[in-house]
Amino acid sequence: MTVNKPRPTKGRSAANPSNYSQLYKQSEQNILQSTATTPAATAQTAAAPRTSEQINWKAEYGYVFRDLRYLLIVSAILFAVIVVLGFFL
Repeated sequence: MTVNKPRPTKGRSAANPSNYSQLYKQSEQNILQSTATTPAATAQTAAAPRTSEQINWKAEYGYVFRDLRYLLIVSAILFAVIVVLGFFL
């Protein structure tokens, strides 16, 4: 008769959690620690709130508008190709 000896188990490290809830808790703790260490940065942003009149939206989101325009052009070309192929096939 064989005797099943328990295998020695290594403890789980923080980098290798055993389930998703541990991973979520760790990321939540990291966020709390990072926000707790920078109170000066939040005090500066709270002291001078920016209004919509002060924000230059064209400069801040120019890359987004450029990407949306490119996406519109590519999708229009693809739609035209689909319609043309529909007539011939």
